[in-house]
Amino acid sequence: MATYLDAILSYHRRRCMDDSRPLDGLMAHCKVVPAGPSFESALRAPGLGIIAEIKRRSPSRGSMTTTDVVPAEVAGEYCKGGAAAISVLTDTPHFGGELGDLRDVAAVVDIPVLRKDFLLTERDLCDARINGASAALIIASAMDRPALERLIGFSAQIGLELLLEVHDPAEIAGVDLVGLGFHGAIGINQRDLVTFEVDPKRALAYRERLSDVFPVVAESGIQGPADAQVLAAGGYDAILVGEHLMRAGDRAGMVRTLRGY
Repeated sequence: MATYLDAILSYHRRRCMDDSRPLDGLMAHCKVVPAGPSFESALRAPGLGIIAEIKRRSPSRGSMTTTDVVPAEVAGEYCKGGAAAISVLTDTPHFGGELGDLRDVAAVVDIPVLRKDFLLTERDLCDARINGASAALIIASAMDRPALERLIGFSAQIGLELLLEVHDPAEIAGVDLVGLGFHGAIGINQRDLVTFEVDPKRALAYRERLSDVFPVVAESGIQGPADAQVLAAGGYDAILVGEHLMRAGDRAGMVRTLRGY
């Protein structure tokens, strides 16, 4: 059955095929961009870390707010609430974001910024690093095993950490993350790829199959402090929250509430 993700990835694969920029030049550019704060270290801090996400809309839920989203302003609200990191959605046709959002946020915060998008190539990772990201999300199910291992190794070369998203730990079984130079975190996405509905039991069911070598993050469907408390008790180091925060009247206050659950 075709999924939301299939359609989105089809678009991004076409985009990547049209990208002929010399990789050597992009890598050279990465080397002169100052490194941002460590994403992995931020998620190792005591307590439940909140990765607060900036997104304008989603294919399944529509617009997040009735007012214009100014990423730098939203980022400031998240920082006031004590967010551990900020996730910026840069996909344009499906989520309404752009790389400029990432640059704007990275320029005004002193915590790690994550580029969240459907990243498939080395050029995609270079763009994240060049535009101020400390880390970038890659989706294990979006590529075959050789491509996944290649991108993990490449990210280490350019000084970019990763949030490696899986929907089932089997997707990365046997991948030598330490040997590939991986730095970052492992994320469990609770959203079903066929229906885009959230399964709130997915993160808890799979936590014991993930090691503690890297921080672990629960993604999608977190609706408030009760969910945060359950996930913290279930062994998660951090949660990534988008819609719930974007729709909040007091975003800083909601981040504080989630941290304290």
